[in-house]
Amino acid sequence: MMSNQGFGDFDRLRHRSPSPMASSNLMSNVYGTGLGSWNSLPQERLSGPPGVTMDWQGAPASPSSYTVKRILRLEIPVDTYPTFNFVGRLLGPRGNSLKRVEATTGCRVYIRGKGSIKDPDKEEKLRGRPGYEHLNDPLHILIEADLPANVVDIRLRQAQEIIEELLKPVVCTAILIF
Repeated sequence: MMSNQGFGDFDRLRHRSPSPMASSNLMSNVYGTGLGSWNSLPQERLSGPPGVTMDWQGAPASPSSYTVKRILRLEIPVDTYPTFNFVGRLLGPRGNSLKRVEATTGCRVYIRGKGSIKDPDKEEKLRGRPGYEHLNDPLHILIEADLPANVVDIRLRQAQEIIEELLKPVVCTAILIF
């Protein structure tokens, strides 16, 4: 039996229609310039000026979709409830509560301040070092949103409401009957 000489991978790709799952990298390796010569365009032509977001067609996006970075600080009432584990409540099991807040709102949530590091000895060693200045402040939360201007305030408010709900200490009332 003779093999199909001359009908290698290049010919197979060229003679059949590409599948929807075919990657442009595979096709660009075969044809050299890529599909529609997108790979040959200089990067400057594909992106706009720095700081300006582009829509899917390459035109500057509308002013309402410019990304805005906002940071909101929430104080944690450690003085009012000294025995309540606020960090554990905020993190939840395996950090899932904080992950859920971040996933639903698109904001990043940071627990900062005195008591934000689990090991008090390590926290004391890190206090005063660059990047750990927040350890001199009382325990607080930073909610950071880097989102389009038309939704950034709504998302920050959503994250704030969820976190304030988590910060309410759960009072356990038990009735003991003997």
